[in-house]
Amino acid sequence: TPHIIAMDNEQAEISVGANVPLQTSGFSVGGAGALAGLAGGANANNQNGGAGLAGLAGLAGLGGGFNVPRQDVGTTIRITPHINDSEEVRLEVEEEISEAAPSTEGTLGVRSLTRRTAKTQMVVRDQQTVVIGGLMRDGVRTEETKIPILGDIPLIGALFRQSGRTTEKTNLLLFLTPYVVRDAGDLRAIYERKMRERQEFLDRYFVFGDSDYRPPKDYSRTRGLVAEIIRELEAVAEERKLLEEAQGSPPLDHAPRAPVGAAPEGAGGDGSGDEGDMVIGPDGEQPIQAPPPDVPTLSEDEVPFPDPEAE
Repeated sequence: TPHIIAMDNEQAEISVGANVPLQTSGFSVGGAGALAGLAGGANANNQNGGAGLAGLAGLAGLGGGFNVPRQDVGTTIRITPHINDSEEVRLEVEEEISEAAPSTEGTLGVRSLTRRTAKTQMVVRDQQTVVIGGLMRDGVRTEETKIPILGDIPLIGALFRQSGRTTEKTNLLLFLTPYVVRDAGDLRAIYERKMRERQEFLDRYFVFGDSDYRPPKDYSRTRGLVAEIIRELEAVAEERKLLEEAQGSPPLDHAPRAPVGAAPEGAGGDGSGDEGDMVIGPDGEQPIQAPPPDVPTLSEDEVPFPDPEAE
């Protein structure tokens, strides 16, 4: 899609088209003078028997008899933005579409131009899309195909020719989305978003050609109740994500212990405190302290009392 940057209260124009020649019929005054010069040159040649300068002048003046102007045709859009204090943009839009019709027989190559124009003013918000329509065109195209030579034979040539007539109706729609650029950050954000959309389009169209391209939905550029709800949810999710990143996760507990692996030969690996069993702690390598032996303890209900009958 075409893009254009315009300053406030200054007109910007974008034009896409071609510059075509338009031949006009008839001779101008220069052409008549050229013919007179040629006649004078011919008389001079008859009298002097040599090439006269008047003949050369007549040939040079003959070029002035043909007038071949050129005309720009294509699509031209002129936009003048006006930004007010409420961050709204008043747009003066002028659109012009022109095209040259093919030349017809018997007109000496003269071609006609068709032109469609639209001029309007509107007030929109920042990043709000508006649509301008109504530039319709109806056209009839006739095509003829035939077999060479046989199709030009009188009467029976119609059996070897085929003609078709196609009616075309086009309606041109213009979508405009203004972006108010306040600083370099806004311009950078627009550039990055356009590059992401371009890359997604290339991936869909060239890399994954079998699947249909589905452009991403940017709800920040839409209006309505659903768009407002989605924007609020996205803002809450973004705020929650930033809060989690600011708080951070608590550090993991680290308990030093003996390295994992096979114990060297001659060293005990059963944790009994033999020489060779070491633990790595904050103070360096230290021998493992053997745990004290388990001493069974009895509660008051389990303490045995002497049996008087046994005495």
